[in-house]
Amino acid sequence: MNVSNVSAQEEKRMRGRNQKEKKALIVVTDGADNSSLASLDAVVRAAQQNEVLIYPVGLLGDESPREAERARRAMDVLAQATGGQAYYPADVSEIDRVAPEIAREMRNQYIVTYIPANQDLDGSFRQIRVLVDAPGVVHIRTRSGYYATPGHRPDS
Repeated sequence: MNVSNVSAQEEKRMRGRNQKEKKALIVVTDGADNSSLASLDAVVRAAQQNEVLIYPVGLLGDESPREAERARRAMDVLAQATGGQAYYPADVSEIDRVAPEIAREMRNQYIVTYIPANQDLDGSFRQIRVLVDAPGVVHIRTRSGYYATPGHRPDS
């Protein structure tokens, strides 16, 4: 999308949209799934529908290698699908290092808005991918997509 081709009204709406609140959930866990009431897929879908970034912090030192790997995979899925980042400190004392990293990341995020070719609000999941053509090393992280529902605008 070329901003110069966007009407003044749309440009104003886009600028206002960039001022919206960010919603993030920081989950500190030992990785053990004791009694989940929802599946991982349901949690991912709810987070995506509500535009919540999830930052899992996994303290997996006391888990068996098999359980730790299962927990790591689940936390990676949550983070990747929502645009968050998973952290795996060696012990609880390292959370003091992780918290400022998450705060810094949230302060340095950008919102990208676009107008999709498919305007149908049919509730389907729409995958998105952001590519950057810039010199040097650029790290991009975005959620994997959004649900096309009424009242939703595709930001990443």
